[in-house]
Amino acid sequence: MNENNAQVMMDIADALIERPQGFSIGEEHFYLYPVTLGKMYLLQRIVAGFEVNNSILQHNPYVEAIRIVKTKRDDACRYVAYHTLRTKKEVFDNHLVEKRTKFLIENVDDDSLAEILIVLLGFDRTAEFMKELGIIAENKRYAKACNAKSEDSSTISFGGVSIYGNLIDFACERYGWTLDYVVWGISYVNLQLMLADS
Repeated sequence: MNENNAQVMMDIADALIERPQGFSIGEEHFYLYPVTLGKMYLLQRIVAGFEVNNSILQHNPYVEAIRIVKTKRDDACRYVAYHTLRTKKEVFDNHLVEKRTKFLIENVDDDSLAEILIVLLGFDRTAEFMKELGIIAENKRYAKACNAKSEDSSTISFGGVSIYGNLIDFACERYGWTLDYVVWGISYVNLQLMLADS
């Protein structure tokens, strides 16, 4: 196993245990908690407002992050604030969100905020993890077998065309979880990896 593979495996272990990343601003210390499905959907509106240039983000993330900080500072601080909140109750506590956002606006410098954004905007490494774990290759073999089987069969399948059917309902049925747990209780990365490898 080369050094890069070893690092990816450590990152997978961090994702599995849902280990938060920490940062400090003055005397205050915060954690960036793994994104759940619910938090991901909540944050999509903020991210859409950033108008992220993914090409620049991939090739020079600092340039894109500092552009966001300079042009959308309040939204960038709100985005980070949401990431520092762990539970559904905290995320929906508008007073707490606004208090945390205000603290960040008043206390974090542009460079530090850009560095935090780089971490957060590159959070979804599910595809990289799936490749490293061999899930992508296995899914390709499975799809090939299913295609061959369906050509010889007269069965037709329906459903699973939205997030409700192909992710939420499947997880609830398979694991006996509640909707609330699927949306707010497990990290999106773990949810995706579990379902992809099931």
